[in-house]
Amino acid sequence: MSRALTTSLLMCASSIAAADSFGGVAGNEKSYVIGRDKVCEPIKVTAGAARGVPVCKAAATEAIASLSLKNPSPERGADAVVRVIAKSRTITVSRPTGEVVVAWDAPDPVASIVEVWRSTYGRVVVVEYTVRRAGREVHEVVGFDVGVGGKEPTGPDGGKPPDGGKPPVIVRPPVIVPPPVEDPALVKAVAKARKTAGTAAVAAWRKVLVLDGDHPEALYRIAVARMVAKKASEAIGALEKLATSSRADAAEWLIDARFDKTFVKLFDDARFRAAVGMDRAATTPYERLMGLGGQWEQSLTPCDRPEIKVRLRRDRTFRLDLRSTCEGARENVTLKGTWRQSDQAVDLLLRNPDGGTDKAPCLLGRDRDEDTLTCHVDADLTFEGRPVRR
Repeated sequence: MSRALTTSLLMCASSIAAADSFGGVAGNEKSYVIGRDKVCEPIKVTAGAARGVPVCKAAATEAIASLSLKNPSPERGADAVVRVIAKSRTITVSRPTGEVVVAWDAPDPVASIVEVWRSTYGRVVVVEYTVRRAGREVHEVVGFDVGVGGKEPTGPDGGKPPDGGKPPVIVRPPVIVPPPVEDPALVKAVAKARKTAGTAAVAAWRKVLVLDGDHPEALYRIAVARMVAKKASEAIGALEKLATSSRADAAEWLIDARFDKTFVKLFDDARFRAAVGMDRAATTPYERLMGLGGQWEQSLTPCDRPEIKVRLRRDRTFRLDLRSTCEGARENVTLKGTWRQSDQAVDLLLRNPDGGTDKAPCLLGRDRDEDTLTCHVDADLTFEGRPVRR
């Protein structure tokens, strides 16, 4: 995150107490080191859960040297294999797909996630986090034994494999998938239809449907044009056909219809509501994310957590507004960028002054009967947003 943003986010933060830091994972991936001389056994993960605390003991310099320590790079950016979020005392390590690797309850409420590392063969995941004690934030480190690649390695007889669990190196040729070939006539027809307005728009978009009978945008635009022409039944008919489309973006257009002022007079119409799915539960991650309008909010608690409002748009851009107050001091920060989704995971991508891109990983979750969006914006800021009905 940029220096200016980090400074803003730390406005209400307490000083951070010094603590032992992560020192690497043993070559056999059975232990890890904290500080200079503390060797710890990672907590064993069973069925995606871990209990207790790591067992650590001081070791002599010679013993540390014999571990053949490896220092993996932190899990960051688009290549990260795992990501971490914290809620109250629970730390959850997940894959980008949303699959939970391990959930663990820390002894104290977690203030923030600082960093996460994954060992060479994926057996050990180490998380650095902070807790609040005596009014100060203290760093803690916990390691988990999740098995090689996330599963405990076994041999043909159910025991350990003779190579100690080291996965074989398999070299596969790259799979080259050619980009889809667009029909020039279709591209031209769509471009022309987008420039057409009024009664001529219906005819223009119908020409698109002649070339592609299941074109989601064409069906949506025809519905809009029919509604403008005060032909509500025909507008709903176009949306009903759109609802039967198998195209990936068809659902996106249907969700747009829920908030398009063109259809405001149909919001109480049973056919319209059924076509756009207003009265049923969300069935896809995108619908969970955008189905109520794409707005997510965390409420303000002075000197504890900021108010955060995130507005996600269909064009994959977003705006994040942060407001914090503490003992009379106030701070407002606005961030803009793009977002991308992969199953339950969402990444907020922000441009920084250096020309690079910062990523804030988020996960869709569930709290009782309500969806949640938990995002790790910075080492000192994790927020949990709730959907706002538009």
